[in-house]
Amino acid sequence: MIIRTNHSERGFTLMELSIAVLLLILVSTSATAALRGNLKALGGAESSATAATAIRELHEYAFPLSIDQLDAMNGQSLTPILGDGAPLPGGENMSLEVDIQAVDDFDPTIEVHPLESRTRIVQITCWSNGRNILEAQWLSAER
Repeated sequence: MIIRTNHSERGFTLMELSIAVLLLILVSTSATAALRGNLKALGGAESSATAATAIRELHEYAFPLSIDQLDAMNGQSLTPILGDGAPLPGGENMSLEVDIQAVDDFDPTIEVHPLESRTRIVQITCWSNGRNILEAQWLSAER
């Protein structure tokens, strides 16, 4: 006994192909969206790391400065550089804004007139392309 099959039943129907193409489009669209989100997050992490390096370099530069020299930096917008004066790699679009506040020598939570104290809070804000990337502050005192 020989069983013959109809050759026209061998393939996929138009409905099966349509569903398969639709699923492929949905999966590829979701994967593309996830990849874009991950790349954007990676770029943000890279900017944050560069900003942290820029602030750390400025802190190293400002550490030996006197209070009077720190006061002279108040309100300045600086370009991030390395300790040797070379431009910071990746910091081309960044700027560091410096804010110096005089605080009480014994209680740094109290702001005072600059002539009344030799203690300062140094606050640095790192900006990149108009966005605030990172802020840092430290206490600097002179005795």
